[in-house]
Amino acid sequence: MTPVRVAAVGVGGWGRVLADAAGRGTGLAIVACTSRSADNRAAFAKAYACKALPSFEAVLADPDVEGVLITTPHSLHAKQVVAAAAAGKHVFVDKPFTLTVADAHRATEACRQARVVLAVGHQRRRQPASRALKRFLDEGTLGRVAQIEGNFSATIGFTLTTDMWRTLRAETPGGPMTNLGIHHVDTYRYFLGPIVRVTAFVRRVALTGVEIDDATSILFEFASGSLGYLGTSWVHANRTAIITLHGTEAQAWSEADGAQLFLARRGQPERAAVPLTAADPVVDELTEFARCVRDGAAPEVGGEEATANIAVLEAIVESSQTGRAVQVDGAGWGARRP
Repeated sequence: MTPVRVAAVGVGGWGRVLADAAGRGTGLAIVACTSRSADNRAAFAKAYACKALPSFEAVLADPDVEGVLITTPHSLHAKQVVAAAAAGKHVFVDKPFTLTVADAHRATEACRQARVVLAVGHQRRRQPASRALKRFLDEGTLGRVAQIEGNFSATIGFTLTTDMWRTLRAETPGGPMTNLGIHHVDTYRYFLGPIVRVTAFVRRVALTGVEIDDATSILFEFASGSLGYLGTSWVHANRTAIITLHGTEAQAWSEADGAQLFLARRGQPERAAVPLTAADPVVDELTEFARCVRDGAAPEVGGEEATANIAVLEAIVESSQTGRAVQVDGAGWGARRP
């Protein structure tokens, strides 16, 4: 397959993670980059042997660029996706897809009309433990799932300063839910289907000097009848990434950032490790993106799937602001309401 020539739009930490992964046999070739900082884009261009372009508009005007990898501030995603589609560029955009359902619909429709591939970076459903858990669920190993619970948190709060865009409430509504917890929302929906109602609490527990909150706790109701809980924070002492499913026939624990899985069947006092095949979820999603561009296929997490996640995010933000349980917008169902 001829490599798909892409430009990195945003050259920060995650932009470099994607660029490193792209070089591991994904079928993507980084040919250009852009950033608001001339120094940062020059350093990135040197590190990845690509050209530094002065603006996003210059990227879209470059005939050598077939697609873009967008890792810019959350509030820019929608308009950048729309502009890329108008220029005929394929789009891989990091989560969160957008910050509102309206913007998500607009970006999705722009890509559909332009017939360009749109993929959204929800790689955690591709972790070895997540794939194995999905097989267990499909095979009925867990029985009826009564509850799902998890926590996805980081230590980034201890390094945040007021000049960072992530500290702006407009960029991170719902606190750490926006850039951390949204991953688990996607994985929860991947496991159990549509989320129909949420109750959320957002607090500032430890941060000072910035306007954002640092801890979010959410309760979920699923269309299937299952219940769930998610905790997410920027101020855990250590990175936390776990998911537990409690079923009538078995319970399962995804730990070590999706690299380990444990199962305990009903009546078994101890849980047992489940053998997993190691995988790189980021390489996997980028490889799929390249293949979809060349073959005209649809990615696993495209605009519609990502929009459903944003519908849940919108409901979480509203609940945290009003103190009430909030129904998820119809886009979050993925199926007709019963």
